[in-house]
Order: sequence, then C-alpha cells, then structure tokens
Amino acid sequence: MQYMDFSLLLYIGMLALGILVGSRRSVRSRTLPWLGRLQFVALIVLIAILGVEIGADDKVISSLGEIGLSALVITVFALAGSLLAVTLVRRLLGLDRQGRTVSQREARGEEVEEV
Repeated sequence: MQYMDFSLLLYIGMLALGILVGSRRSVRSRTLPWLGRLQFVALIVLIAILGVEIGADDKVISSLGEIGLSALVITVFALAGSLLAVTLVRRLLGLDRQGRTVSQREARGEEVEEV
C-alpha cells in the first residue's frame, strides 16, 4: 500500500471516528467549552506545518516570484467567494451567526434579531 493511499485511509478513518464520537447522545448533550480552543490550536499547527512544508520545497521557493501575484489573487477571490456563499446560504436557511433558526432562539427565550 502506498503512503498516499494510507494517508487517505487515515484521514477517512479519523473523520469516521470523529463522527461516531460526536453523534453519541452523551457528547451532544454536553457543552464542550474547550473544543473551540482545541480546534483553533489544531488549525494553527496545521497551517504552520503547511508553511514549513512549502518553505522546504526548493521548486516552490524558486518560482515564488512567478506565482506570487496569481496566488494572492486566487486566495482573495476564494476567500470572498466563500464568505459570500456562507452569507447567502445562512440567509436562505434563515440562520443567525451561531447557526440557529428563529424558532430555536425563541425556544431559548432569546431576543430574535433579523438575519
């Protein structure tokens, strides 16, 4: 089995494990205040590792002048498109910034604001 095949299986396995754990009633019924911080730290570590990997690649570093502006333009448009898509889907589904519907907010006795 090649390394890439194993990596893909590992990612899919970890995703399945996360879904299995997250779908348990005992986990869903609890608030996990530390989870957001853990996700943030994991994201920062992944970005740092990606930066090190890119920085260690001589081909990427040598062609940085050629691809720099293109990469910046693609990144800006991808970010803008993602934000636009999230905003449109959120409004289409009637969700607030926390992903709750009006009826969920009313059930909790929270003040309902327009989305």
